[in-house]
Amino acid sequence: MSELAALIDRLEKSNVVGSGEGPISRRKLLMGLGGALFGALTPRAVRAGPPANSTHWLVDRITFGRTEAEIALAGSLGFNDYLEYHLNPAAIDDTAMDTRLANYTTLTMQPYQLIGLSGNNVRNELIEAAILRATFSKRQLFERMVEFWGDHFNIDINNGNDQYFKTIDDRDVIRANALGSFPAMLSASAHSPAMLFYLDNITSTAGNPNENYARELLELHTMGVTGGYTQQDVQEVARCFTGWQIWGTTANPQEIRWTFRFNSGQHDNGAKVVLGQAIPAGGGVNDGQLVLDILANHPSTRQFIARKLCVRFWGDSPPQTLIDAVAATYQSTGGDIKEMLRTLFLSHDWTTAPQKYKRPFHNFVSFMRAAGATITTTNSLRTQLIGAGQLPFSWNPPDGYPETLDAWVGLILPRWNYGASVMNSNISGVAVDINVLLAGTVTAQQVVDRIDAAMFSGTMDVAEKNLILNYLLPNNPSTTKKREAVGLAMAMPSFQWI
Repeated sequence: MSELAALIDRLEKSNVVGSGEGPISRRKLLMGLGGALFGALTPRAVRAGPPANSTHWLVDRITFGRTEAEIALAGSLGFNDYLEYHLNPAAIDDTAMDTRLANYTTLTMQPYQLIGLSGNNVRNELIEAAILRATFSKRQLFERMVEFWGDHFNIDINNGNDQYFKTIDDRDVIRANALGSFPAMLSASAHSPAMLFYLDNITSTAGNPNENYARELLELHTMGVTGGYTQQDVQEVARCFTGWQIWGTTANPQEIRWTFRFNSGQHDNGAKVVLGQAIPAGGGVNDGQLVLDILANHPSTRQFIARKLCVRFWGDSPPQTLIDAVAATYQSTGGDIKEMLRTLFLSHDWTTAPQKYKRPFHNFVSFMRAAGATITTTNSLRTQLIGAGQLPFSWNPPDGYPETLDAWVGLILPRWNYGASVMNSNISGVAVDINVLLAGTVTAQQVVDRIDAAMFSGTMDVAEKNLILNYLLPNNPSTTKKREAVGLAMAMPSFQWI
């Protein structure tokens, strides 16, 4: 057994695995794709709660991972001003990111320009752009919200023509409204060719309404499954959206091809009743917009959106008082997303927030950010994300990638493999310059202290830190050992949580 394998074996058998939300089974956390890897061992909490420093907690929540520069910025601005900084992304200079993405020409194309291109190339440019933005963009909260709403209005990029349409949806629906107004985003999504195609509304016609979009609009986009609607409401909503389709290949001018089209000849113009509200006959396209207005202003929608925001940014089981506060802000501001986030982060005592388990994408990106990785291509990285279960835009059901601990706790091996693979140069296109990351370190203690500073802001769990220190001994560790120590730091239990 190699020294690295021996250390991992010791880690597996140590009492350093657990959750800030209460102990969890070590067997459960150390489950891999092939089943239970190790016997049940004694669990232990990594930390009792959030980090002692409030700005550290906020960085963890609103970014894809700490960097020393981000921690310094938060410390200099303070909690409130750092939040405001990220709530105003237009004022953040992200020129380097914009310049880097300039070569991704499909990101700015219109549907008629995309159809006919290599679908593989269109998909890969959008996925790679998402990875690069999460890792390198200075507009971190904005990118976190893009991810949040992308899950909320989920569309599988592998679903036929959605390999083209999702690029438009990401740009004109999600990114255009990520920190704007929820009702505006809801309306943009309803008109999105990607959503109309994904949930089959392009086939919904008078006399033969397709209920797929209507059902998910109520269950996933607005009210929630317990929001109080009935199957009759689903049917009536479906009737309201008949004729909401997209232009085909013969449309002229060509610029309108594959864009939203209201086909009045395929619309059910009869009277309807949705959630007890009458929609008069003869309303045409306005029937659908009336439904969107009813849903955007419904109390169940306010609660549903507020809860999802709190689960994403607070914890898997947020207090009802916090959910109610965010829902009240939704009501008073007409669904202003920035205002809801202000309420979420400023109205409650952050020290009561539990830890959250990083989803695979967040975990991978947070490591690249902390280690100062460079990315020249994402071909191998995308493969790693597939193995970990979270390649962007690739969740097939309409509910979006799952959020809570139970959904991800069994996939620990891909996380361990990722850190080791990056540091052993086994993921082409992703590199960490160990001489830059660990500059000035000679002794084992200096190396582990530097890892602690770069990846944990000086808050590394003592037991985990000692494991890495022991691995690095005797003193003056080799470059290989230094690289492996950084990979091991990513595998440590506390790096899995924020």
